[in-house]
Amino acid sequence: MNLEVARETPRPHIWRRVAGTVCIIFTWQVLGFLFTLAAAKFFDYDLDLLFSTADEDLALVRQLAPWSAAATVLVSFIPLFVATLLAYRIFLKRSIKQLFTFNDKYSWTKTWIGFGSFSIVLLLFGVSDLLINSDSYSWNWDAARFFPYLLVAFTLLPIQTTAEEMFFRGWLQQWLDNGKKRQWSISSLGGFFFALPHMANPEVAGNNLYLPIISYGAVGFMLAWVTFRDKTIELAIGAHFANNLLAALLVSSADSALPSASLFVTPEIAWAPAAVVSVIMVPIFIWLTKKWSDKVSS
Repeated sequence: MNLEVARETPRPHIWRRVAGTVCIIFTWQVLGFLFTLAAAKFFDYDLDLLFSTADEDLALVRQLAPWSAAATVLVSFIPLFVATLLAYRIFLKRSIKQLFTFNDKYSWTKTWIGFGSFSIVLLLFGVSDLLINSDSYSWNWDAARFFPYLLVAFTLLPIQTTAEEMFFRGWLQQWLDNGKKRQWSISSLGGFFFALPHMANPEVAGNNLYLPIISYGAVGFMLAWVTFRDKTIELAIGAHFANNLLAALLVSSADSALPSASLFVTPEIAWAPAAVVSVIMVPIFIWLTKKWSDKVSS
């Protein structure tokens, strides 16, 4: 990587970062809601039902077609994707490529390394848990639900995960990385900011928040760490997509916010074990991607 380019790129005035962040979040929340509203009307879904956290409403939501229910929610990330790109170009006056990497071109190889590495980690823990706690898994195969969901999984799901990486690891982390903060502080802050919006997920409702924050925050920390080391979001994009794809297609929980098309279903998320596993996965993924050394990519 041309690290000198990253270091020599002038930092934008603080007002540009603040104004850009406000515009991104406003666009994401307002236009995202309107996109979801339009999709809900198209599929004739009750929007209040989709966003309810009541047990009886969630039971009704899980009876919906997984592909259309997922599409209704995931279209809300299209505005985040577009707004982050535009804000980076308009407010920061930078090349959009620098949102992703300071190299000469984007590396799909690194994205596949991120995808493959985190898939290995997830499958390692997933298969181990399946063998140890087989009674907790229910076979959920339904071709009529699974195959239509693949279309959403390979179209809207990459938009969702990439949009989140562009905002959290691209926009926010480049703001945090001012050359003065240490990697541990940047990664910890990045993990915390990443965990915050996930606290609104229905599966988190009714739980003590510190365990979900640790679980989501550990993943955010991991992605922020490799992004800092590599000075690109290429690894993080691949890993994030692997996480959401495998969760959607292989194993989901009974208290998931959306109806499941996965092969297996488990009971409600046990947040204590989930938090422990998330923390353990961090060093393994960093080691697999060779981003554990003190030397930053150059």
